[in-house]
Amino acid sequence: MIKDKRFVILVLVISVVLSLISISKRSSLERMNNRVEIIIDSDDFQSLAFQEGISFYELLRELRSAGATTLSIPLLTWQDLETKNYVGIFSHRELGRLVFSGSIDPLISALYRQGSPSETYIIVKPGFNVSRGIDLLKDLIGYGKVSLFQYNSNQVFIVKTTSSNLRTLPSGYIDSALLEIAKSLGYRIIFRPLNTPYINQRAIPKMLESILPYRDITAGLLFQGTEVLGYPKHLEETAKLIKENGLNIAVVEFSNQKGIEVLTKDLKGSIVKLHSITLGEMYKLKPRELLDRTVRAVKERNVRFLYLRPIPNIYEKETLIEENISLISSIKERLSKEDFIVERVSILPDWQGFRLAMLSMGLGICTAILLIGQNVLPLSLVWSLVLLSLFSGGLATIFPLSLFKKLLALGVACIFPIVPIWLIVLSDKREPTLYKIIKIALLSLAGGLMIGGGLSSTDFMLQISQFMGVKLAHIIPFLLFLLLIYLSQRDVIVNILTYPLNVLSLLLIILFVGGGIFYILRTGNISSEAIWDFEVRMRTILERFMFVRPRTQEFLIGYPSIFLALEFLKTKKELGIIFSVISMITPVSIMNSFCHIHTPVHITLLRTLNGFILGSIVGYLLITILRKILSFLAKNTST
Repeated sequence: MIKDKRFVILVLVISVVLSLISISKRSSLERMNNRVEIIIDSDDFQSLAFQEGISFYELLRELRSAGATTLSIPLLTWQDLETKNYVGIFSHRELGRLVFSGSIDPLISALYRQGSPSETYIIVKPGFNVSRGIDLLKDLIGYGKVSLFQYNSNQVFIVKTTSSNLRTLPSGYIDSALLEIAKSLGYRIIFRPLNTPYINQRAIPKMLESILPYRDITAGLLFQGTEVLGYPKHLEETAKLIKENGLNIAVVEFSNQKGIEVLTKDLKGSIVKLHSITLGEMYKLKPRELLDRTVRAVKERNVRFLYLRPIPNIYEKETLIEENISLISSIKERLSKEDFIVERVSILPDWQGFRLAMLSMGLGICTAILLIGQNVLPLSLVWSLVLLSLFSGGLATIFPLSLFKKLLALGVACIFPIVPIWLIVLSDKREPTLYKIIKIALLSLAGGLMIGGGLSSTDFMLQISQFMGVKLAHIIPFLLFLLLIYLSQRDVIVNILTYPLNVLSLLLIILFVGGGIFYILRTGNISSEAIWDFEVRMRTILERFMFVRPRTQEFLIGYPSIFLALEFLKTKKELGIIFSVISMITPVSIMNSFCHIHTPVHITLLRTLNGFILGSIVGYLLITILRKILSFLAKNTST
């Protein structure tokens, strides 16, 4: 067995250095990717303009001056064409109502007399060229289901489908008048195609061809609804056309549009993350909260498209127009202070990562096994695990598949958090408490850097791929740590388990188990509605004073538990072991922060530093108060 730990530490240092090379490249890409577009929803802001009694052109002009860069324009449906009075759409029953109500229009009467209940009628208004829409309609529902009925100078198309179904189908048109207004004001455009169950290979090119003349001002495509264009069987055709025409796609974070994962894998180098605030949320959130949320999305999650809908309530300004202009102006100002530029976004290149960083994760697991296991586990098992970790790291380096990366990262996240607690907290070596805390933080940071370096690539930065096994990474380290304590200090575990049950110990058990369940449930991405109001306020305050808020479980539970563990291991070993288990939260949380590759490296590093600073302060205050209480109780007991 390796007696000199200096060799193992050297391997650990090499592993961290390889990770830092990968992270430095990622950090360089993140610094270059500093442009943001503020997108406004054309439909909702058009409604706001109508409501407030000003022209949409004037509102667009004021929003552009405030900082809006991009206008969202949907591709029109047949219902949109009807609303804009380009066509009239009638079912056979609707024609009947007109006839029996006294309509003397000969066209209506002729259609009703010769029609049938299974038909819908498109009456084209004079001067509108409907050929593009009819061609697309035939591709979607079948050529045999669309026929022309000519009556005098009137052009009518008979469609064998329901009127409600026809109105939802894409028409192949865009609002060209709105486009020209946007172009004259200097807006870029993000187009919003709509998928349909009738989609096929012939229809997709016809749906996209209307936007191609505007490629020079097109920011990207943002798919409407719950499906991307081409879902489920024609995603390859969509990806091919997007590639050929040099278009980008916007991927909405925290959304799960069907088919988006297929498109993102095919369109690497053409993807921009988008943050959207729903209309329902706009009613609940105040302007300051909206401002904080949008800036946080850009700063902490690599979001570069901000999609805004109008603020529906008046808070500080005199009109809704002023409220919305103020919000957009504030977003631009805050982003500028954070060194972001509000203009045309730059696309992250398709970077596959630094291969040797995958090897570093294998080396990290290897060193953790050697540092922890050689005095506890059978030598044959230790060497088998060491060889397996080296083989896994080498395999992932030669074949850098996403699954291999994820499994190695999960291995580091499950095993390496034990190292700082096992080697430092449970060590008998006498050192100043703060010195031990610093070593724990640095070792935890080393594990985080291995994960962050190994997973760094454009896929993970854009959340096309994500760390696998978040729950496992929060459970397995504790189970392995308990197993190691049982193997090395069985008598302590027996004493804890056989401790007489009383009301106090029962309450502690309930608190310990309940806290553990709550901790596991709160891991991963959780809804903002699941966070308590006081916690939201605390997070906001910390974010404003510390630039990046530290993780709550680190500074309120993890670091204070380390202080308590170090204190009680001197006098009450069983209690010290319990707090040692709880203190595992610190390295687990630090390494979990580095699993979020979509968060810029400097943000994660600052979050870790802030957690150490605040956690050390809380821990020091807690231990000082505890010592005074114990001293007071000891004096009163002696008297």
